[in-house]
Amino acid sequence: MLHTKKTGMITASLIGIMLLGGCMKGATETVKKEDNPLVSVQGYTGEGYDLPNGKENDKIAEASREKVVSSTEKFFLDTYKTNVKVHNIVGNKDGASVFVESIDEPRFHTFAVIPIDNKDKVRPEGIWTEEGQVELSIKSGLYAMIYEEQLKTLDTYLEGFVKEHPVVGKQEEAIQKTSSTGFTTPYYYISIAGKSLDGLYEAYINNPQKTKKEWQAEAKNLQASPEDFLITIQLYMKEKGTKPDQKIFDQMVADLEKMEDLSPGSYSVFLNDNSINKGSANNTKENKLELNYPNEIKKP
Repeated sequence: MLHTKKTGMITASLIGIMLLGGCMKGATETVKKEDNPLVSVQGYTGEGYDLPNGKENDKIAEASREKVVSSTEKFFLDTYKTNVKVHNIVGNKDGASVFVESIDEPRFHTFAVIPIDNKDKVRPEGIWTEEGQVELSIKSGLYAMIYEEQLKTLDTYLEGFVKEHPVVGKQEEAIQKTSSTGFTTPYYYISIAGKSLDGLYEAYINNPQKTKKEWQAEAKNLQASPEDFLITIQLYMKEKGTKPDQKIFDQMVADLEKMEDLSPGSYSVFLNDNSINKGSANNTKENKLELNYPNEIKKP
């Protein structure tokens, strides 16, 4: 993760999901050998993702799945003027975290929490979100619309890079079931810092039906710095048991530094081994290679 103060503020979504679910099981929990939490990234589709002390609520929420889904969809439409699709429902200690993806542009992944009371009943009227979580996710999607052409440059490069090198990204199904990182692809996600897109967010809430061209026109006079937009690139080694390759990592960094026509922002780069912790949906190894704050690649 990025370790800037600014990122600490703007990635409330990631911090929130860690608080709700945590990225690690309790120290007192015994993990059997046959329950190895590490799986290959190619085989990980979100199965096994869990949140601490959420097993019972997971069962309760699943038993009321239709109510959870319909209530969450209504909540997002009423509150954020956005149609979403529910991809996953995961019990947490106080209720269930509901992972959703927007159906139309702006595209983003995020989550909401539906409470479960002490009588084992889901409470749709109490649905809530982490402060700033959904707002930042929507801004991330708006950014992707505004800089669509420049992001195609990054997409084309990364798609070619994984064909030419023994590296891969995350499976789409894993992203759908476990991610709350705004605009997210198999290879990167976008976070928004600062207040540069606050006006566009308010405009979206007031009129979400604007076309992509209209959003791009509104953003022509946008005043922002690279520090306002954080693009985090995450790749994994293709072969099991292979450590992150320094030459591959250095090549990717060098390529990105030289590239023109990228969208404005600060680019962080991570190369992991082949594993993902199925409980947290992240690589938890310490052998990853990274170019991170304060050395990100900055594009104006």
